[in-house]
Amino acid sequence: GPLGFQVASDAFAYTYTKGLLMALDVIEKDIENRVHLMDRWFDTDRRLQPAEQNEMGHPRQLETISHPSTRAIHRQLYRLPPLGNMPEPLFCDPRYCSTPHPPSCLNYELPTFGNPGITTQSEAHWKITHDENKWNYMVGKVDIAIIKSLHDKEWERKCAHADACGGIGAEDSGNGPLVYELPSSNMTAGLVFVCGCCGKNVGEVMFLQNPNVTFELNGRVLDKSKMDVYPTEKCVRLLKHFGEDNNEKSNTMLLTVHMADQPADLAYEERPYVKISHVVAL
Repeated sequence: GPLGFQVASDAFAYTYTKGLLMALDVIEKDIENRVHLMDRWFDTDRRLQPAEQNEMGHPRQLETISHPSTRAIHRQLYRLPPLGNMPEPLFCDPRYCSTPHPPSCLNYELPTFGNPGITTQSEAHWKITHDENKWNYMVGKVDIAIIKSLHDKEWERKCAHADACGGIGAEDSGNGPLVYELPSSNMTAGLVFVCGCCGKNVGEVMFLQNPNVTFELNGRVLDKSKMDVYPTEKCVRLLKHFGEDNNEKSNTMLLTVHMADQPADLAYEERPYVKISHVVAL
């Protein structure tokens, strides 16, 4: 997958899977060494709740499978330490990993579910488009053969894969400024990056090497020499952190994208087009 939200979700999945495998190794060694697993992994001071007294002053019977109406026996897992007491992250910048909120994202690709974490204040005359894929795009060969044998356009429509790359694009100043409102209240790191459509390696050419596109944060032009390709080659990091080049956090964070005028004699296919597929902030 291309990006921001998937970078976060994949990182969680891989990290927790690795942690789970490490825990299983520890449990396996405990079993071999005849360690009591419940005492090893659960809070031994709180694992059993004391029997309560009934109205007559006698202890109530603890709940069992055969006596579901009485109080349950509980064991409680150890609580994770607070974020401030956790060790430094091993696989990424602590500025990005040790945050109370996940990255916020605006995604133009299909399918997309839920509400965007970044809002568009003005699209001006920028245009949202998506790839028009044939019905058999990303459909397995066996399924294609079955559907073809039916000679039914309705089944082709049903079988079509929902995936489609997309983005919001412009070619010159006539499209006006594209303005995003970044979620200032959820931003703790100051990371902002955008990704281009379509292709896996478009970031460098579409954004960094393109003199016709300019990015502003709260009215201040961002310095392209400070930007880099991140976290994949289709994306460019506009801001690494708050404080970089005196760009500080404020109650309102507006990211504006401007396109420059194009020479009148420049052929349409030669004009440096910009098409944004994702905007991510942390």
